[in-house]
Amino acid sequence: MTVEELEHEEPQAQTGPTRHAKIMRGVVTPVFGLIAVACIVLGVLNATIWRPSTDITANAEVSGTRYIVTDPGVLGLVDDRVSLSVDGADDAVSVCVAVGSAKDVTGWVSGNPYVRVTGMSDWTALSTSRAAAQGESLAGEGDVAFADSDMWTSVQCGDGAVSVDVTDEDSSQVALVDLGADDADADVSMHWIRQSVPDFAMPFYFAGGICVVLAVLSATVFAMSPQRRRKRAAVAGAAGGADGTAESAVAEAAVEGAEGAGTVGAAAGAGTAAVAAARPRRRRRHARHGGGQATPAAESAESASETPDERAGTSSPLIIDPAARNLVADQAARSGAPAADEPADIFAAAGVTTPGDSPAGTDSADDVAEASTSVISQDELAAYFARFAQESAESAAGDGTKEEE
Repeated sequence: MTVEELEHEEPQAQTGPTRHAKIMRGVVTPVFGLIAVACIVLGVLNATIWRPSTDITANAEVSGTRYIVTDPGVLGLVDDRVSLSVDGADDAVSVCVAVGSAKDVTGWVSGNPYVRVTGMSDWTALSTSRAAAQGESLAGEGDVAFADSDMWTSVQCGDGAVSVDVTDEDSSQVALVDLGADDADADVSMHWIRQSVPDFAMPFYFAGGICVVLAVLSATVFAMSPQRRRKRAAVAGAAGGADGTAESAVAEAAVEGAEGAGTVGAAAGAGTAAVAAARPRRRRRHARHGGGQATPAAESAESASETPDERAGTSSPLIIDPAARNLVADQAARSGAPAADEPADIFAAAGVTTPGDSPAGTDSADDVAEASTSVISQDELAAYFARFAQESAESAAGDGTKEEE
């Protein structure tokens, strides 16, 4: 069977939404959406058509009394500023409105029945009740007129009707209305202009916003299976860990680069020392093949048998790194040469002839200075490595020929 046939035979995993996702997206999300729309509509209505009015006017009809008294706090029931209007039934009778303390008003109406304005039964009507003041009436021929009394904070009179604006700075102030005759009838009204109106739209807007958020979550996050949510959380955590690992790797690479830059000089010196130590090892191996320890006479004969190119290579200045001095000594010891403690022995182990070791002893001071101060160039170093590789190959070929013999 081919790969395509196997793929067709394998059961395909369900790619459609699960039952949980269908319920969340088909039932829960529409419910939240409808609630959100309803809340927003109610909020708009409360902000426009159903918005409370700033002008409040409440009326009350009073009959069969001369005095009308407001309870403390009624004048400032809606706002601090109120306009009190009284319209009597008889235009020929003087109507007066006075504002004073509750104690003074009670003293003026003592022994007389009156009508109390106790508050508002709704936003358009004042609530009233009948009452009788304790004590006896003190009215007589020598009494002071209502409008001329000094018991009132303010007083205003008019024929048949009167209107007065009152600022209820002190909630203990009350208003007293004198209709001018017993058993009189009148209409009393109070008008307020509210400076601040209750905002009933904002709670609906807030509830609608919450329902919108819940609808979006129900269609996305809440509709996902728990396994998928956990997998997404694990992927997010792994991504965060990968970012931290990358930062650590960059920091480590920077540190290693700095350390590598510091060791470049030491590595170059060690390589030069190793190259310098390799040549004397080849010569001593040839000496052992010759049958014993190398003597100065044998070394002189070997020097005489060298080609001009080899002598030129030998006479080239040798760069020795002081830090690699122990490496030269160790290399010489591994090649079979005795350890050298003096500088001259080190040069001898490396296969370099010092001016004092010349057979003729005819090295001049200039030669000594030139040998100690010369610096090898890049071209000379490259030629030296080429010759070294060639000599190593020839030496390996010679050793193989001898072993065959």
